[in-house]
Amino acid sequence: MTLVFLASGLSMWPVYVSLVALAIPSIVTNTYAGMAAVDPEVKDAARGQGMTGTQMLVRVEVPLALPLVMTGVRLAVVQVVATATIAAYVSFGGLGRYVFDGLAQRDLVQVLGGAVLVGAMAVVIDLALAGLQRFLFRHRAAAAAH
Repeated sequence: MTLVFLASGLSMWPVYVSLVALAIPSIVTNTYAGMAAVDPEVKDAARGQGMTGTQMLVRVEVPLALPLVMTGVRLAVVQVVATATIAAYVSFGGLGRYVFDGLAQRDLVQVLGGAVLVGAMAVVIDLALAGLQRFLFRHRAAAAAH
């Protein structure tokens, strides 16, 4: 983040670019794993019913891979939330400001407070996304059963 910041100047774009670059691997890896985990027999059955490649992708493969894709999104969001504190290092605010100001002032209580806030926010966001994931996929499974 600091290298991109130094190369591009004083703006939030280096922070955004760094955080997006951090999020992409988790999402791509889990998306690939989800798509690879789709049972070949299910794809063969869809092909046997006359589905085109695009129809198979949209109606069969993506819905079956979606739980793993969502897991990748959850991982990426937690990583980004935890890492966004580093933006305070290049003079931008956020909860990282407490950590870096506390370190500069040797105020360990402030550092601990900032770290606990960042950790709590990451946990709350992860739990909220996990609840959303459970709701969406339980609801989808119940609808498919009817």
